[in-house]
Amino acid sequence: MINLDYLCIKYGQIIGETQDKSILQKALGVLREDGIYAMLLWIENKAKETNQDLIGLLNKEEIKRYLLQDSNNFPENDFKGFCERLQTVAQDIDKLFFLKKVLERTLTYAFYHAKIRSDKDVEKA
Repeated sequence: MINLDYLCIKYGQIIGETQDKSILQKALGVLREDGIYAMLLWIENKAKETNQDLIGLLNKEEIKRYLLQDSNNFPENDFKGFCERLQTVAQDIDKLFFLKKVLERTLTYAFYHAKIRSDKDVEKA
């Protein structure tokens, strides 16, 4: 049995270490209200490094093998290519819901990690 929550935690910590909590909160809002594609476009514009981390998460074998039928990865430095792969995933509603759940959980963990980091920085000042 695969523990996907472990991967969400791991990548949430990576993202939360470098990203501002307000960016993560807004990204979560876009994801919940407007969907995966809108959130990824927003992050690509506002926080490209976070998008790269999320693509790294999606390329983990445990996740990728469920989302993509072939041995291809989600391209890391080609956003257009990434969006083409995302269209393939979006054709299957179960895969799309799975993807949304993974992204939402990862960004939630990242937000709380960044919030705690931010709160500690305020206490030091």
